[in-house]
Amino acid sequence: MLPDFAELAKYLRQNGVKAHFTIGGHFPTVDYSKTLELIPEVDTVVRHEGENTMLELFNQLDNPSSFGKIRGLAYRHDCKIEVTPARPLIENLDSLPFPTRNTKTQRYRGLGLSSISASRGCFFNCSFCSVRQFYNGAPGLKRRSRSPANVATEMEQLYKKGTRIFKFVDDDLGMKTKRQQEWINTFAQELKNRQLGEKILWRTSNRVDELDLEYMRMLKDVGLTFLYLGIESGNNQGLKTCNKIYSQKDIYAAIKTLQDADMQFDYGFIMLTPDSTFDTIDADLKFLRDLSTGGRVTVHFTKMMPYAGTPIAERLKEESRIVGPVDSPTYHFTDERLNLMEAFLVKAFHEAFFGNNGLVNKLQTLAFDIEVLNRFFPKKYAMADYTKSVRNVINRYNESALETMEIALNFMKTHSYDDILFYWSTLESLAGQELEAHKRIHSVAKETIPAKI
Repeated sequence: MLPDFAELAKYLRQNGVKAHFTIGGHFPTVDYSKTLELIPEVDTVVRHEGENTMLELFNQLDNPSSFGKIRGLAYRHDCKIEVTPARPLIENLDSLPFPTRNTKTQRYRGLGLSSISASRGCFFNCSFCSVRQFYNGAPGLKRRSRSPANVATEMEQLYKKGTRIFKFVDDDLGMKTKRQQEWINTFAQELKNRQLGEKILWRTSNRVDELDLEYMRMLKDVGLTFLYLGIESGNNQGLKTCNKIYSQKDIYAAIKTLQDADMQFDYGFIMLTPDSTFDTIDADLKFLRDLSTGGRVTVHFTKMMPYAGTPIAERLKEESRIVGPVDSPTYHFTDERLNLMEAFLVKAFHEAFFGNNGLVNKLQTLAFDIEVLNRFFPKKYAMADYTKSVRNVINRYNESALETMEIALNFMKTHSYDDILFYWSTLESLAGQELEAHKRIHSVAKETIPAKI
């Protein structure tokens, strides 16, 4: 997004806006010098958590000579970039006021929908993730949680304003340690005491190795209805590259736990990594076929990107493998045929995976819609028929996508780079057939609406 911000800042300056421009977030925190270099119109960078740094900066805008006393700030001074010591992370998140929100709440099926955060940071250090790097360098605990009562109070206030669906944006909701389980016990009780549990729906994100059946059932009783699971890879080599610290066996155990809890889920998956081979992709496709059986989930994946400061980015720098501009760095694979495999996958699936009206997003929305209707309107619609229709259309897409990927994979791994280029028009035709299938399935998905009873 750096080019977008650069274009906006330049436009505003050219049109007479003289206000102080500051910027924050993961990349500016990790590489503040490059941020100020790429966007010369920006005056300062707020590093790490920004609440208190922003407040001090605001109070000192008319006194730039004092910027050096503001912790957590990077700025220009005498044609050089200066950076102040990192500000300690906020220890007590309950001390922060609730977020200021838009007056108009987002709606889904007439129900208010709000995002909410119960914690900051993560205990883990996945190789591709910049969350840990965002907090590293700032003194303090790298993961902190709000108190259960504080979170429940915000939810209660939002409920009174019409919110019924809550999307927790925390990096992870743990269920394994004694402290995490105490938090869940108290949080569930808070929602019960406020008589919210049966009136709301919420979703959260979890690691594979932190699911606990007892606590999942406890949270389901107070509205947990949908879960995002960070699977990332279906083979042990991929999990090692991601530094997930669990195995393929643990993933299947987690899926079994979800089934036992009757919990619907979506997932994150990184099929292309710097260590990918045709064998790892083959293993991942077999895993995705198992995972998506019967339209349980929608098949999708991404490529591991070397975000600034992450362990994988540092490794690839050492190996001199990073290519491309700073705002969208990437890398080539050690087997040059995999670069062609990536090009094929982009042509066949990029729009479905990442487009604004992409098919995968549409199918995921339908799966979520089932949970919303079951939760809030169980007697209004013929849910058994609707659920069957949605699963059928998801399964239709999954079968088409997996078959297309398997055909391309089997062809490329048995041919040379030059042969693949020679037959590239055939592969383009295969990608075109998949795109046509997406259009047909998209039309069916649009017509998949629940019948009223």
